[in-house]
Amino acid sequence: SFLDSLRSNADLAHVQINQNKYDLDSHGRGEGHHPCAPPSAILVPTSAHDVSQILSMCNKHKVPIIPFGAGTSVEGHVSALNKESISLDMKKFKKVDLPIDGILEDACIEVGAGVTRHELNDHLRHTGMKFMVDPGADASIGGMVACGASGTTAVKYGTMRENILGLECVLPDGTIAKCGTKALKSSAGYDLTSLMTGSEGTLGVITKVTVKLHPIPGHVIAAICEFDSLHEAAEAVATMRMCSIPVERCELLDESSMDAFRRYAASSGDGKFELGAENKPTLFLEFTGSSEAAVREQVTLTESICDDFGGSNFEFKADESERKTLWKARHNLYYASLALRKGATDAVLTDACVPLSKFADIITATVKDVKDFNLVGPCFGHAGDGNFHCILPIVEGDDDDYIAKIHKVNDNLIRRTIDVGGTCTGEHGIGYGKLKYLDSQYGEGGIKFMKELKKGIDPNNIMNPGKVVII
Repeated sequence: SFLDSLRSNADLAHVQINQNKYDLDSHGRGEGHHPCAPPSAILVPTSAHDVSQILSMCNKHKVPIIPFGAGTSVEGHVSALNKESISLDMKKFKKVDLPIDGILEDACIEVGAGVTRHELNDHLRHTGMKFMVDPGADASIGGMVACGASGTTAVKYGTMRENILGLECVLPDGTIAKCGTKALKSSAGYDLTSLMTGSEGTLGVITKVTVKLHPIPGHVIAAICEFDSLHEAAEAVATMRMCSIPVERCELLDESSMDAFRRYAASSGDGKFELGAENKPTLFLEFTGSSEAAVREQVTLTESICDDFGGSNFEFKADESERKTLWKARHNLYYASLALRKGATDAVLTDACVPLSKFADIITATVKDVKDFNLVGPCFGHAGDGNFHCILPIVEGDDDDYIAKIHKVNDNLIRRTIDVGGTCTGEHGIGYGKLKYLDSQYGEGGIKFMKELKKGIDPNNIMNPGKVVII
């Protein structure tokens, strides 16, 4: 068998082979609602050379392989749709190429694919620099590249695509490939770094990444503002962007999300912002700058814009502990939303992204669908870049009609999004959960382009088969 061949390879004698049922199950699903589909075994390589040999053997034996980071993906990315699949756990790739003196000559650093974003920023804590992409979960850097992740700070710093200079990956035949450089720009050949970004393990295995870093802001202020309607709040955000206010975070929560937020804040025991008596659509904002005056100017202009669109109870805080409490509660909104339905342990999590001019209409229509179907479904989003989510909690025992309504909300949202020139996923990726929407988004020509790339790089279809495109 393949595993027997692997065990007999002296060069790979140190590679851990794990077939513990609990571990297989944990590697067979992410944090989404898709059912567990465990692999047949887990391999834990320690170097690019290990990965090269493993992939070469998998290619020879035509054994499917699925790269695994921190397991925080939500669209079935790590599901073993073929029961013979091997999970390649990258947890040993933890090197952070930080100079001994801790002085970074350039605003970038090379890190192993298994390093998580919290681990990276912990290494950087004395440098004055920070890796700014913040998806909420403590995802691995390699996984964030593979899924094209972003999050609350993308409005200012961009997504993973804008925060990578280069990477190393291993192709299905075992070739170790260098993509990109440490230079801030290059027009040399195909943009292989961007090709691997968002590839979801279907083209190769990412082993290390050169990421951009940014100076830690000297002055930070967080703010909240309530609105009478979701549409007015979204229009205020669009105006902020048109005025080029360099807001660092810009999150919009609907009434249901605010209900979940309040309950979480009350149960956490932490300090909290003063909120109005009612659950209203609310903007959560963060401003940064090199001086207090610069930040105050941003806050003043934003408050004026919010006021023009009926905003009220505009409150801002500079205290670090209060700011951290605010964003901690925001990042825990998924779990807070589950708590709105007693017994819920799972949820369908949508991830549409639309042009800013269409954001208000699309999110408002989605909230209306949730109410019309009588579902629990908080809607919130990264309003500054047009990306938003609807969390639709699932309780074991929900009847077929309730589940059908949940998927109808998601389907309606995605159809509307594509109709206005948006995308079915802004930051979560395709996996196998959103395969059916790619045809509508890109058309026959775009899908053929992707399939030809996949077939050219992975003719034996061993790399995470059944995800992104089917060949």
